Amino acid sequence: MAYWSLQRKVQNALRLSEVMQVLIAHGFADLLARIGVTEGAPTRIAKALKLIDRESLAPYSQGERLRNALAELGPTFVKMGQVLSSRPDLVGVSISRELEDLQDNVPLVPFDEIRVVLEESLGRPVGEAFRSFDETPVASASLSQVYRAILHTGQPVAVKIQRPDIGKVIRSDIGLLESVAEWIDESVSAYAWVDPMGLVSEFGRSIERELDFEIERSTIERFLRNFEGRDDVMIPRPYGEVSSGRVLTMDFVDGVPITDVDAFGKRQSDPKVVAEVGCHALFMQIAEHGLFHADPHPGNIMLTYENAIAFLDFGMVGHLDSGDVLAMAEVLVAVMNRDPEACYETLLQFTVSGMVEDEGSFRREISDYMNFEAESILASGQVGKALERIVSILHGHRLRLAPRFGFLLKALATIESTARTLDPELDMIPILRPYVERVVSERLSPTQILGELRQDMWKAVLFGRDIPDNLRRTLRLLSRGEFKIQVNHEELEKAAAHIDRASNRITVGLITSAIIVGSSLLVRAGQPGTTLGLVGFSFAGVLGIGLIISILRARS
Repeated sequence: MAYWSLQRKVQNALRLSEVMQVLIAHGFADLLARIGVTEGAPTRIAKALKLIDRESLAPYSQGERLRNALAELGPTFVKMGQVLSSRPDLVGVSISRELEDLQDNVPLVPFDEIRVVLEESLGRPVGEAFRSFDETPVASASLSQVYRAILHTGQPVAVKIQRPDIGKVIRSDIGLLESVAEWIDESVSAYAWVDPMGLVSEFGRSIERELDFEIERSTIERFLRNFEGRDDVMIPRPYGEVSSGRVLTMDFVDGVPITDVDAFGKRQSDPKVVAEVGCHALFMQIAEHGLFHADPHPGNIMLTYENAIAFLDFGMVGHLDSGDVLAMAEVLVAVMNRDPEACYETLLQFTVSGMVEDEGSFRREISDYMNFEAESILASGQVGKALERIVSILHGHRLRLAPRFGFLLKALATIESTARTLDPELDMIPILRPYVERVVSERLSPTQILGELRQDMWKAVLFGRDIPDNLRRTLRLLSRGEFKIQVNHEELEKAAAHIDRASNRITVGLITSAIIVGSSLLVRAGQPGTTLGLVGFSFAGVLGIGLIISILRARS
């Protein structure tokens, strides 16, 4: 067990040096220094071995440099960048926009290696599972490669196959990210509001879901039910009999990227109509289904025929409950009606803490935005830009969005951007308003209010029922003398560490003093105590020098 633990530490140290080397090369040496990652044994060893020796080249913006660095670091960091692209509240709007263009930069895996994954996952040879299988991939990403095949029924399908050992690589990198996040959390108070540990944990859960193709298949089936009966939105049907946790087989979509405007004529489609279809499809997912595609960029939306579109890649999906949908609707209503007070109250529901340090400043900034900027932005029908400006205000006040709202805002901004490439004059307000008004009106309907009152009354009954039992337990603990009160102070551990270091230094100082006094007595007594006394002086000198160095390093 100790050997494997040591091996993991060595692997983490080598991978950390590689990550640092790439980040330094892309101009992030100052950031690494600020978070303290450049200190410690792993970095000193890496420098000694000249693993960190690339010069910093930073000719681009910070967002571009970060995007390029993450692409160079491989699939785990590409996925981390894609998650951060939905968190402008953490990284800022300009960086999140750059990360939206993050592309997988990974070489193709030979089909012989992919075949092993396919046959092991399905438990049979390729020839038994499919009538024919094209060994040339039609698409490639950091986690998987996609191939075209035909089932024995004659149905053309797309087969998404996970890259060999990609799960091990990603989990190893997540372990490294957890160590770095813990380091930052303990050492750099300036980044505490970002919650590095929570961010890595959230990312780990997200990518674990994405690695399990059974979850994605189940999600696709839910989207199929939600859009059942609609001719303008296609969801590729999955085939469970030739799918597994690492293989996903679904209908092959005969389409072109939605931004390929030159192909619209051949497919009897109008760009302006398709732009509205895409917006309606996403608004339905948000307002009516509570389950939405979180990454509807042009590569994930295909144009089929006669103004119909198809959604692809359901690895990144967001979920909202009825309260979330209502909160989003209320923010949009507040923005459209330029009501700063309503916007302020609802925005805090979007955040993790629900509280702001400087309430007065936050209210003034929201009010200024509503009175001076919102009207001109909304006059041009740019809902995404209006929400983007609000998120930048949240970022300025160190307010973290709940992750589901980050995905939601990203989806809205992405679909609007995609739609505007098809119709530059698109006005989102008339498309969005009916969905928002329907959500708000349903919330205020007598049936809905009565249902909520019934739920609140039931919760009150349950709470009242539990009071006697809880009181009885508390009195029993008091009578036994076992009642405990636990108080946690966020700075107490740091104070304890400082006290511990100070007490250690005092102890060393006392020992050093005692050795000096004892050695003086031995030297004064003459031989044979003189030799032993001189040894004592030497040892006391070493201890004293070590103590002085420790104190000086702590002050620097």
